[in-house]
Amino acid sequence: TRLVPFGKDIASTVYSAGFSARVALTFGNVQPGDYRRMLLYNKDRVFAFVIALGEVDDEKYANAAGAINFGFPTIADTNIPEVLPRGVCTYEHVVSNIPDDEIVTKAIEIRGLKITVEKVDVPVAFGPAFEGERVRKENTYIEFGGNRSEAVEFLSMADSSEVEDGKIEVFGPEVDDVKEGGVLPLGIEVLVYGRKMQEDFEPVMERQIHYFLNYPSGIFHMGQRNISWVRFSKDAVKSGFKIRHIGTVLHAKMHLQFANIMD
Repeated sequence: TRLVPFGKDIASTVYSAGFSARVALTFGNVQPGDYRRMLLYNKDRVFAFVIALGEVDDEKYANAAGAINFGFPTIADTNIPEVLPRGVCTYEHVVSNIPDDEIVTKAIEIRGLKITVEKVDVPVAFGPAFEGERVRKENTYIEFGGNRSEAVEFLSMADSSEVEDGKIEVFGPEVDDVKEGGVLPLGIEVLVYGRKMQEDFEPVMERQIHYFLNYPSGIFHMGQRNISWVRFSKDAVKSGFKIRHIGTVLHAKMHLQFANIMD
């Protein structure tokens, strides 16, 4: 990753557009003077956007309009006129009044960028090789569901305002708060947002929870919906695996498996 500052003045935005044009010439085989292919290449292949912070004057409006012509939307934290219909950009053209702590996430969504999590950040070995691995009773540190407690998992689509990408919340005790051999009830709720998401996809995605939670070594999962059964092995807990890592696994694998419909 490289950060390349082109200048402190708003007029320096033109250098960013020039860089995008060079990308099209170099990698897109766009010929000099072919402005239509130039703009289409940038819209479809260069995933850039404009983040406008603070007051927007006429000069900033002009530069933002130039970026929009390339297919790069503008996201602002102030109250400027919005341009929501699609056309030049993939989705909205100008979106305003976005809080600063949400503006990058919103920009990624509006530009149509897809997030791919290559490495799942869990403290145990991870992969499909561990599917079917059993955690026997004598090797179990903590257990959820089965015949010993209630356990349920549920996935549903939600509005963008209800979802914060990557946010994982654990309500109740963590593994550290439970003695070896303990039993807890478990409820897993997964909220999914995507412009192409449909209710018909919910049961298909929900069934993948079973497969994804069998990828971490030392974690056993069986069943679905309200007949789930989960075990953490002693070795997995000793390595640092916690309940919140269930969310880590599901976030990474859902993004990877369903990138076309999730934002």
